[in-house]
Amino acid sequence: MEEAMQLYQLAQPEISTFTIYQMGRIANAMVFIGTILAIWLSLRMAIQVRDRSDMNVATKTLSSLFGVLVVYGTYIAWTVNQGIITGTYTTLERIKEVMPEGYEMSAVSEGFLEYYSNFSEPLAYPGIAGSLFLLVVLVMILGTIWGPKNN
Repeated sequence: MEEAMQLYQLAQPEISTFTIYQMGRIANAMVFIGTILAIWLSLRMAIQVRDRSDMNVATKTLSSLFGVLVVYGTYIAWTVNQGIITGTYTTLERIKEVMPEGYEMSAVSEGFLEYYSNFSEPLAYPGIAGSLFLLVVLVMILGTIWGPKNN
């Protein structure tokens, strides 16, 4: 029984790390839903501004600013998501370094470290795919507001 308790205590840092990681993933899932709704609202606003004939430059400018801020906020939120993965990776690496001789990390931790090995260094952007997606969304918003109409 004492040996089992000792193994349990040795595994606590891994368990705590994955608990915090999962809380971060849950928060990021909610942020993702919010960003999708905000992007949809921005595109909807852009279409409304484009379709109405009584819109002036100030309205177009404010709608454009809203769209830019939505894309920027999404960019920041997705970058934070990369930081959660990087932080978890770094924590697991440090746990692996300080564990006593003969202790092996769980298969889940080893798999996490192997799968996310390219996230060992922090990124200052949400990855290539996320950045390209947000660039396309920004062009769609601004193009819809400021582009020529084909009536």
